[in-house]
Amino acid sequence: MAAQLAYDALSMSGYSTNSPRSDHEITVLHGDLISADMAQWLAEKLRELRHAGAPMLKRFTVQCVNDQTMGELHMRHMNNPCTTDVLTFADGDDADVAVCVDEAARRATELNHQLRDELLLYCLHGLLHAGGMDDQTPAEFAAMHGEENRLLSAIGLGEIFGAIKP
Repeated sequence: MAAQLAYDALSMSGYSTNSPRSDHEITVLHGDLISADMAQWLAEKLRELRHAGAPMLKRFTVQCVNDQTMGELHMRHMNNPCTTDVLTFADGDDADVAVCVDEAARRATELNHQLRDELLLYCLHGLLHAGGMDDQTPAEFAAMHGEENRLLSAIGLGEIFGAIKP
């Protein structure tokens, strides 16, 4: 299914890659939704998060999408026509994550922090899902968002998610 998300998202929008090939590949596909510099920053921070203890996958691809594309992906894969912040498709050591730039922009404005920080939070959230964490119950929610805060603090960004209220 991971490969299907990449195919779906690539067929719906333009993209650019910015990651060298390695045993643990991180790629941020962004089209014209964010700058190449921001995509590079996200990829670099994801590498830092791995060194801080985030799951280590063989391949992790982030596709930045808009509300329309996220709604289409959400409908196709979750039977929900609404946009959402992040969708994760993992298959063993490979994962594709779609992050919604429009939703991130709304939340960043609402919470008074930078768009790139909100997007990184979405990427990390997807990475943790791919690594086996979930947030469906209050205990899982607290554990997952606590891990996000721990990892983001470990790389010097602080608690972007904010207070944990299960």
